[in-house]
Amino acid sequence: MERVSVGALGEHRLEKVRQGVRREHDAESGRPLSVAIMGQTGVGKSSLLNALFGTRLPVGDVKPGTCEPRAISVPGNSGHMLTFWDMPGMGESLSADAAYLAMYRERLADSDVVIWAFHADSRSTAADARCLRALLTGAGHDARALLLAKLTFVLTKADTLTPPPWIFDMRGPHGTFLPSPELAARLERKAAHFERAFLQPWGDLLGAATYTTGQFAIGDDRLGFDGHAVRYRGHFSAEVCDAYRAAHPEHAAVFSRLRDDHRVLPCSALFRYNLVRLMVSVVNKLGPAAVFRFQRLLGDVAELASVPVEAMREYGNFLVWDGVRGVKAFDLARFPL
Repeated sequence: MERVSVGALGEHRLEKVRQGVRREHDAESGRPLSVAIMGQTGVGKSSLLNALFGTRLPVGDVKPGTCEPRAISVPGNSGHMLTFWDMPGMGESLSADAAYLAMYRERLADSDVVIWAFHADSRSTAADARCLRALLTGAGHDARALLLAKLTFVLTKADTLTPPPWIFDMRGPHGTFLPSPELAARLERKAAHFERAFLQPWGDLLGAATYTTGQFAIGDDRLGFDGHAVRYRGHFSAEVCDAYRAAHPEHAAVFSRLRDDHRVLPCSALFRYNLVRLMVSVVNKLGPAAVFRFQRLLGDVAELASVPVEAMREYGNFLVWDGVRGVKAFDLARFPL
């Protein structure tokens, strides 16, 4: 019988461990990633997915259009898949909410990123706050921190906020919608209100992370880094971001990405406003590997903000009727652009 040395046996075991690590790495790097979109009924979750991917998910103006989870899968580089889950909306009824809560909890655990949508033209936070608290109840400290790290909060239907006016930057037959300075300030105040309600109370469980090129070398009690990522422990608020950027302007882009982890992002499916920024935020939050795995997807959404001029004319056309003379006093559709 052939004798096996202790050294050879140790090397054999080490090789078995290496093979196991390689298998786990290959399985992890090849697995599909998923993003769930959650929120109350009527906030425009399906409309947001339709705008992002040109799909035709049913949208209900009166009754909820989504009664069960629906998936949209899009390919990234080298065949990697990213699946977006359109979830039923909370707030339809108490009985439905009880069933949806279990569904939300399961999807929150399974998803890599969760977009939580609020209606921009609302100040109410109580129902969503109760839902978030219920989803986190019973989980341990680390589990709650992991779940909170997945959340990205957005304000949908920002186009409903007017006046002040929106600006349409026309470039030939297409253009992009931008909020006027007064409206941008209003959107910032709205976003800050929701950030205080949904992020600030969980500050001790929060953390932010982003990729780095390896040149980052700043350490303090809350910042940590390695050759691939920078991490912050706590709520990376606007004030925290401003302080770091002032102290280390050479790393302003890193701090901006960390800020995006905790920023409430206003957007509009109708005006296609901030859709690119939303996609970039989601991919960044998926982790350093995802930035490269879905670089093609980010390239594909470069035109997401573009709106045809003819479509724009239908969105905000005021017709002024002179009731005394019985004629049109003003009709934007009659004026060439």
